[in-house]
Amino acid sequence: MSHVYKAVEWQSSTGKWYVADTSDLARDSAVWWLPPHIFSLSFEDYIKMLVEKYHITSLSYNNDVLLFSWTNHADAHKYLLDINRIARNKNFVIC
Repeated sequence: MSHVYKAVEWQSSTGKWYVADTSDLARDSAVWWLPPHIFSLSFEDYIKMLVEKYHITSLSYNNDVLLFSWTNHADAHKYLLDINRIARNKNFVIC
């Protein structure tokens, strides 16, 4: 079922924080290329923003999968609030 993008946050057993829309993983709700479109940024500018504005502490790209995380919950939560607000204001529907 289609829905407006809405990310959630969670902490792994290693203490890292992650943010993504996990509501419909089978239909790609968490694919990495959706957030750059939500922020209206190129992929390169999106990654730069993650580093400079949201202070990600881990970043990897393999097999067309971009993974990033935070050790600081406050930075992850700021990203969560921002992406959800922008997606809601744009009515950014996925799936």
